[in-house]
Amino acid sequence: MTRFLAILRKELAEYFSTPIAYAVLIVFWVVSGYFFSFNLFFVNAMNMVTAFHNMSVLLILVTPLITMRVFAEEAKTGTLELLLTLPLSDTQIVLGKFLASLLVMVLMLAGTATAVVPLLLFGEPDLGPILGGYLGVTLLGTAFLAIGVLVSSLSQNQIVAALVTWAVIVLLWFVDYAASLNLDYTLTRLLNHLSFSVHYVDLIRGVLNGTTVVYFASVIAAALVLTVQSLRRRHA
Repeated sequence: MTRFLAILRKELAEYFSTPIAYAVLIVFWVVSGYFFSFNLFFVNAMNMVTAFHNMSVLLILVTPLITMRVFAEEAKTGTLELLLTLPLSDTQIVLGKFLASLLVMVLMLAGTATAVVPLLLFGEPDLGPILGGYLGVTLLGTAFLAIGVLVSSLSQNQIVAALVTWAVIVLLWFVDYAASLNLDYTLTRLLNHLSFSVHYVDLIRGVLNGTTVVYFASVIAAALVLTVQSLRRRHA
Protein backbone atom coordinates (compact mmCIF):
# COMPACT_ATOMS: atom_id res chain seq x y z
CA MET A 1 0.00 0.00 0.00
CA THR A 2 2.86 2.39 0.83
CA ARG A 3 4.42 1.91 -2.62
CA PHE A 4 1.02 2.33 -4.28
CA LEU A 5 0.50 5.64 -2.45
CA ALA A 6 3.99 6.71 -3.50
CA ILE A 7 3.01 6.22 -7.15
CA LEU A 8 -0.21 8.14 -6.56
CA ARG A 9 1.61 11.06 -4.91
CA LYS A 10 4.24 11.09 -7.65
CA GLU A 11 1.59 11.29 -10.36
CA LEU A 12 -0.36 14.04 -8.63
CA ALA A 13 2.85 16.02 -8.12
CA GLU A 14 3.70 15.69 -11.81
CA TYR A 15 0.22 16.84 -12.84
CA PHE A 16 0.51 20.04 -10.84
CA SER A 17 4.17 20.69 -11.58
CA THR A 18 3.22 21.73 -15.11
CA PRO A 19 0.65 24.26 -16.38
CA ILE A 20 -1.41 21.54 -18.12
CA ALA A 21 -3.48 20.52 -15.10
CA TYR A 22 -4.14 24.13 -14.11
CA ALA A 23 -5.07 25.08 -17.69
CA VAL A 24 -7.45 22.11 -18.02
CA LEU A 25 -9.13 22.89 -14.69
CA ILE A 26 -9.55 26.60 -15.40
CA VAL A 27 -10.80 26.12 -18.96
CA PHE A 28 -13.30 23.48 -17.85
CA TRP A 29 -14.61 25.64 -14.99
CA VAL A 30 -14.85 28.81 -17.08
CA VAL A 31 -16.50 27.22 -20.12
CA SER A 32 -18.96 25.09 -18.14
CA GLY A 33 -19.79 28.10 -15.95
CA TYR A 34 -20.40 30.26 -19.00
CA PHE A 35 -22.78 27.77 -20.60
CA PHE A 36 -24.63 27.23 -17.34
CA SER A 37 -25.03 30.99 -16.76
CA PHE A 38 -26.26 31.49 -20.30
CA ASN A 39 -28.93 28.79 -19.94
CA LEU A 40 -29.95 30.03 -16.50
CA PHE A 41 -30.23 33.76 -17.15
CA PHE A 42 -31.01 33.94 -20.88
CA VAL A 43 -32.86 30.70 -21.62
CA ASN A 44 -34.41 30.44 -18.14
CA ALA A 45 -33.50 26.74 -17.91
CA MET A 46 -33.79 26.13 -14.18
CA ASN A 47 -32.23 22.67 -14.22
CA MET A 48 -28.87 20.95 -14.59
CA VAL A 49 -29.68 18.68 -17.55
CA THR A 50 -28.20 21.06 -20.12
CA ALA A 51 -25.22 21.71 -17.83
CA PHE A 52 -24.51 17.98 -17.59
CA HIS A 53 -24.76 17.67 -21.37
CA ASN A 54 -22.22 20.48 -21.79
CA MET A 55 -19.93 18.84 -19.21
CA SER A 56 -20.10 15.59 -21.19
CA VAL A 57 -18.95 17.38 -24.35
CA LEU A 58 -16.19 19.19 -22.46
CA LEU A 59 -15.00 15.89 -20.97
CA ILE A 60 -14.54 14.53 -24.49
CA LEU A 61 -12.23 17.47 -25.20
CA VAL A 62 -10.19 17.61 -21.98
CA THR A 63 -9.81 14.05 -20.68
CA PRO A 64 -7.27 13.14 -23.41
CA LEU A 65 -5.17 16.08 -22.17
CA ILE A 66 -5.23 14.62 -18.66
CA THR A 67 -4.18 11.11 -19.69
CA MET A 68 -1.88 11.73 -22.65
CA ARG A 69 1.32 11.90 -20.56
CA VAL A 70 0.51 9.10 -18.08
CA PHE A 71 2.65 6.46 -19.81
CA ALA A 72 3.66 8.07 -23.11
CA GLU A 73 5.97 10.64 -21.51
CA GLU A 74 7.68 8.05 -19.32
CA ALA A 75 8.16 5.77 -22.32
CA LYS A 76 9.69 8.65 -24.28
CA THR A 77 12.10 9.69 -21.51
CA GLY A 78 13.03 6.11 -20.60
CA THR A 79 11.79 6.36 -16.99
CA LEU A 80 9.05 3.79 -17.61
CA GLU A 81 11.62 0.97 -17.76
CA LEU A 82 12.99 2.17 -14.41
CA LEU A 83 9.47 2.25 -12.96
CA LEU A 84 8.84 -1.31 -14.10
CA THR A 85 11.91 -2.52 -12.21
CA LEU A 86 10.56 -1.26 -8.87
CA PRO A 87 8.92 -3.73 -6.44
CA LEU A 88 5.48 -2.85 -7.73
CA SER A 89 3.07 -5.00 -9.70
CA ASP A 90 1.87 -3.79 -13.10
CA THR A 91 -1.62 -3.57 -11.65
CA GLN A 92 -0.44 -1.24 -8.87
CA ILE A 93 1.32 1.01 -11.36
CA VAL A 94 -1.74 1.22 -13.61
CA LEU A 95 -4.16 1.80 -10.75
CA GLY A 96 -1.91 4.43 -9.17
CA LYS A 97 -1.66 6.42 -12.37
CA PHE A 98 -5.34 5.95 -13.18
CA LEU A 99 -6.45 7.06 -9.71
CA ALA A 100 -4.30 10.20 -9.95
CA SER A 101 -5.98 11.16 -13.22
CA LEU A 102 -9.37 10.37 -11.67
CA LEU A 103 -8.70 12.68 -8.73
CA VAL A 104 -7.86 15.49 -11.14
CA MET A 105 -11.14 14.91 -12.97
CA VAL A 106 -13.13 14.77 -9.71
CA LEU A 107 -11.59 18.11 -8.71
CA MET A 108 -12.56 19.45 -12.12
CA LEU A 109 -16.19 18.37 -11.73
CA ALA A 110 -16.37 19.44 -8.08
CA GLY A 111 -15.48 22.98 -9.13
CA THR A 112 -18.69 23.19 -11.16
CA ALA A 113 -20.84 22.46 -8.08
CA THR A 114 -21.06 26.21 -7.47
CA ALA A 115 -23.60 26.20 -10.31
CA VAL A 116 -26.10 24.67 -7.89
CA VAL A 117 -26.06 27.87 -5.77
CA PRO A 118 -28.07 30.00 -8.27
CA LEU A 119 -30.60 27.19 -8.57
CA LEU A 120 -31.06 27.19 -4.81
CA LEU A 121 -31.35 30.98 -4.75
CA PHE A 122 -33.74 31.41 -7.67
CA GLY A 123 -35.64 28.13 -7.66
CA GLU A 124 -36.47 24.97 -5.78
CA PRO A 125 -34.41 22.27 -7.51
CA ASP A 126 -34.75 18.58 -6.77
CA LEU A 127 -31.28 17.71 -5.47
CA GLY A 128 -31.74 13.98 -6.16
CA PRO A 129 -31.41 14.24 -9.97
CA ILE A 130 -28.57 16.75 -9.54
CA LEU A 131 -26.56 14.37 -7.37
CA GLY A 132 -27.42 11.50 -9.70
CA GLY A 133 -26.35 13.59 -12.69
CA TYR A 134 -22.97 14.35 -11.11
CA LEU A 135 -22.50 10.67 -10.36
CA GLY A 136 -23.40 9.84 -13.95
CA VAL A 137 -21.06 12.42 -15.50
CA THR A 138 -18.28 11.17 -13.21
CA LEU A 139 -18.91 7.63 -14.44
CA LEU A 140 -18.78 8.84 -18.05
CA GLY A 141 -15.55 10.76 -17.47
CA THR A 142 -13.98 7.79 -15.69
CA ALA A 143 -14.60 5.64 -18.77
CA PHE A 144 -12.93 8.32 -20.92
CA LEU A 145 -9.93 8.35 -18.57
CA ALA A 146 -9.58 4.57 -18.64
CA ILE A 147 -9.48 4.64 -22.45
CA GLY A 148 -6.93 7.47 -22.35
CA VAL A 149 -4.66 5.58 -19.95
CA LEU A 150 -4.79 2.53 -22.23
CA VAL A 151 -3.92 4.56 -25.33
CA SER A 152 -1.08 6.32 -23.47
CA SER A 153 0.39 2.93 -22.51
CA LEU A 154 0.59 2.06 -26.21
CA SER A 155 2.27 5.28 -27.32
CA GLN A 156 5.57 7.09 -26.85
CA ASN A 157 4.26 10.52 -27.85
CA GLN A 158 1.83 12.62 -25.80
CA ILE A 159 0.25 14.34 -28.79
CA VAL A 160 -0.32 11.05 -30.59
CA ALA A 161 -1.82 9.60 -27.39
CA ALA A 162 -4.22 12.55 -27.07
CA LEU A 163 -5.29 12.40 -30.73
CA VAL A 164 -5.88 8.65 -30.68
CA THR A 165 -7.83 8.94 -27.42
CA TRP A 166 -10.03 11.63 -28.95
CA ALA A 167 -10.59 9.43 -31.99
CA VAL A 168 -11.59 6.39 -29.91
CA ILE A 169 -13.94 8.39 -27.66
CA VAL A 170 -15.59 10.19 -30.59
CA LEU A 171 -15.97 6.90 -32.47
CA LEU A 172 -17.68 5.29 -29.48
CA TRP A 173 -19.80 8.43 -29.05
CA PHE A 174 -21.17 8.35 -32.61
CA VAL A 175 -21.03 4.61 -33.33
CA ASP A 176 -24.83 4.36 -33.03
CA TYR A 177 -25.20 6.55 -36.15
CA ALA A 178 -24.30 3.50 -38.24
CA ALA A 179 -27.43 1.81 -36.88
CA SER A 180 -29.51 3.97 -39.26
CA LEU A 181 -28.08 2.16 -42.30
CA ASN A 182 -30.70 -0.65 -42.26
CA LEU A 183 -28.22 -3.13 -40.85
CA ASP A 184 -28.92 -6.53 -39.35
CA TYR A 185 -31.08 -6.23 -36.19
CA THR A 186 -28.47 -7.87 -33.98
CA LEU A 187 -25.72 -5.60 -35.32
CA THR A 188 -27.95 -2.55 -34.84
CA ARG A 189 -28.55 -3.47 -31.20
CA LEU A 190 -24.82 -4.03 -30.70
CA LEU A 191 -23.94 -0.61 -32.15
CA ASN A 192 -26.52 1.08 -29.95
CA HIS A 193 -25.22 -0.76 -26.91
CA LEU A 194 -21.63 0.29 -27.64
CA SER A 195 -22.52 3.96 -28.03
CA PHE A 196 -21.55 6.38 -25.27
CA SER A 197 -24.19 8.87 -26.45
CA VAL A 198 -27.01 6.35 -26.13
CA HIS A 199 -26.12 5.54 -22.53
CA TYR A 200 -25.30 9.07 -21.39
CA VAL A 201 -28.82 10.38 -21.99
CA ASP A 202 -30.06 8.71 -18.83
CA LEU A 203 -26.93 9.74 -16.93
CA ILE A 204 -27.39 13.49 -17.40
CA ARG A 205 -30.98 13.15 -16.24
CA GLY A 206 -29.78 11.57 -13.03
CA VAL A 207 -31.16 8.14 -13.97
CA LEU A 208 -28.67 5.36 -13.25
CA ASN A 209 -30.14 2.15 -14.59
CA GLY A 210 -28.37 -1.18 -14.23
CA THR A 211 -27.54 -1.61 -17.92
CA THR A 212 -25.83 1.77 -18.11
CA VAL A 213 -23.81 1.21 -14.95
CA VAL A 214 -22.70 -2.24 -16.15
CA TYR A 215 -21.76 -0.79 -19.55
CA PHE A 216 -19.49 1.91 -18.16
CA ALA A 217 -18.05 -0.39 -15.49
CA SER A 218 -17.22 -2.90 -18.25
CA VAL A 219 -15.51 -0.24 -20.39
CA ILE A 220 -13.44 0.94 -17.42
CA ALA A 221 -12.46 -2.57 -16.33
CA ALA A 222 -11.64 -3.74 -19.85
CA ALA A 223 -9.47 -0.68 -20.57
CA LEU A 224 -7.53 -1.07 -17.31
CA VAL A 225 -7.01 -4.81 -17.82
CA LEU A 226 -5.69 -4.16 -21.32
CA THR A 227 -3.39 -1.47 -19.94
CA VAL A 228 -1.92 -3.97 -17.45
CA GLN A 229 -1.39 -6.42 -20.32
CA SER A 230 0.31 -3.67 -22.32
CA LEU A 231 2.81 -3.12 -19.50
CA ARG A 232 3.43 -6.83 -19.12
CA ARG A 233 4.42 -7.04 -22.78
CA ARG A 234 7.19 -4.54 -22.03
CA HIS A 235 8.71 -7.10 -19.62
CA ALA A 236 8.94 -9.69 -22.38
